[in-house]
Amino acid sequence: MNANHELLMSLLPLTEEELVYKKFFELRRDPKALAAYMEEMEDYVRSHRLLIFDYPFVTHPELLKEEDLYKDYSISRGSSVNVVRHLRYTPVFRHSHTFFAVLYVLRGKCGHTVDGVDQPMTQGDVFFLPPKVMQTIEVFDDSLVLNLHIRRDTFDDIFFNTLRYNNILSDFFMSCLYSQKPMNGILFRTGNDYDIENLFLEMYREVRLDDEYSWRLLNNLVPLLFAKLLRGYEGQAVFAGSVQKQASDNTRLKILSYITDHYRTVTLSEVADHFNYSVPHCSRLVRDETGGSFVTFVRRIRMNHAAALLRGTRTSVADISAMVGYENPESFIRVFEKYYGMTPTAYRKKEETA
Repeated sequence: MNANHELLMSLLPLTEEELVYKKFFELRRDPKALAAYMEEMEDYVRSHRLLIFDYPFVTHPELLKEEDLYKDYSISRGSSVNVVRHLRYTPVFRHSHTFFAVLYVLRGKCGHTVDGVDQPMTQGDVFFLPPKVMQTIEVFDDSLVLNLHIRRDTFDDIFFNTLRYNNILSDFFMSCLYSQKPMNGILFRTGNDYDIENLFLEMYREVRLDDEYSWRLLNNLVPLLFAKLLRGYEGQAVFAGSVQKQASDNTRLKILSYITDHYRTVTLSEVADHFNYSVPHCSRLVRDETGGSFVTFVRRIRMNHAAALLRGTRTSVADISAMVGYENPESFIRVFEKYYGMTPTAYRKKEETA
């Protein structure tokens, strides 16, 4: 029996919290018994922060934030990734995230809505959900569902290569990160694909191990998952909501991808030449997609990468300036301070003490 199979077997029994959720679910049609059980379990529900909305003190978490992603894990300093299991019998509630969420049905099935539209899932399904899109999840049997969370604020730095190539995932993430009209989600149906299952279990294992190497492995396992999904299932992927499949051929997203790939030195005339457009037309396409000018978009990419380097490395400010496309460090410092409201040095110190 290999390690991932052992991990899978360990996930099958209901946890203590799931047993409590299940009891509340079973008593929902017996008001008297439910009231007695509520009184008995109040302290437990409070201490474990269970989502039992019958209690007046339980709030409805409509927006789950990135800073809440890692509450109990040391990997939060280095990783942009977390994997959690969806607790079975959790009451259904509408919520969204500030991060990307990737839902995976490990065993069984999962009730699921996206922006009010039913998107039911079965074993092996992988659903990519963008930030700020409302969803519900319901698992009221022995099914197993994992949630992969990817921080939005570091995505285009840690997973930069994902945005470089023309495929449905690069279009999806590019749309969600930079477009005024982001996609609502993508569904991959992988069935009993052992490689996909193994990758999700491996990521979940690393979160549980939470040692000095976990965040490095997690940041490398996610691109591997993307590649496996694209290799095996890109042609059968289903777009959620009103976005049609031809969105993957969207020229404007290809233009944004080209800019992010060459952000250090790119010019508007270079982009226009590459796509055989006039400069004014190319400028309009960027503005229509992002809501801002070409210069604003390039500055945003540069600042995102500069902030990531300040957070994750000891590289000097002068060297970071050159790395993100500024020949003059003073110009870089001035732009950074205007963008973030503090100097690069102050930003680094703030992140180190966070």
